[in-house]
Amino acid sequence: MKGAANQANLTATETTRTGEAYWDRAAETYARDFASTVIGRTRRDAIWRELDSAFHSGQHILEINCGTGLDAVHLAQGGIRVIACDISPRMIELAREQARAANVEDRATFRVLPTEQLASLASDGPFDGAFSSFSGLNCVADLSAVRANLARLVLPGGAFLASVMGRFVPWEFGWFAAHGNFRSAARRWSWRSSFPLEGDGIAVTVRSVAQMRRAFAPEFRLVRWKGVGFAVPPSYMERWAARFPRTTRGLAQLDRLLARVPLIRGMADCALLRFERVGGAERLERGR
Repeated sequence: MKGAANQANLTATETTRTGEAYWDRAAETYARDFASTVIGRTRRDAIWRELDSAFHSGQHILEINCGTGLDAVHLAQGGIRVIACDISPRMIELAREQARAANVEDRATFRVLPTEQLASLASDGPFDGAFSSFSGLNCVADLSAVRANLARLVLPGGAFLASVMGRFVPWEFGWFAAHGNFRSAARRWSWRSSFPLEGDGIAVTVRSVAQMRRAFAPEFRLVRWKGVGFAVPPSYMERWAARFPRTTRGLAQLDRLLARVPLIRGMADCALLRFERVGGAERLERGR
């Protein structure tokens, strides 16, 4: 038993180190590769509309896998206190720079913390809500610990927003198929639920909305969800989007109109789910 536990700890430590190294490298080009791109801005606008609807000034919110902190800074500028976490020290360093530049250091606090270790935030809670943007939860193999920890941290009635990868994306299938890469074309909807991210030892697990609903039940109830990126293509088509910005803006408006339409929303690049924390008798009361 002890040997198995030690092996599990070693595996978890190695996974964390692999994740840190990968996302530290990604941090250096994140703005160029996604955050500052035409497609990236349309994705973030869609996320911010939902965040602004769910959270309001004076609340205390938790963000997991925060990246370079753009979402946390956005909320902090609206008077919301945010504790934001990420596995990558470099991502957190850049996030703190963003907060200083926006003069919101008093409301946006950043921690180097893997999503699997949220239990260590017990003394910082409780929180009025939580969120995870841009498919961070797809890099977590087992969501049971995430659910249990969030249930202890988030107040009853609090919102939990999660943006995860869509299961079937016509844009992605068509793009990779046209380039003869049929493995990548089918990677999200094949019988295998996981695939490696760019061969760097990071496993991506794609889950359906139904699987996400079950993964966070019974502590969290799925209230509603929408698709993000049905009409606007995925980020690897940025050169096309930058060449035709007016068309891309038109597609973004179409996305907004179709975001909650059944069937169509299921073919978007991402699914944005809004859960509500239910029950919670086992949790600490605010101020304790």
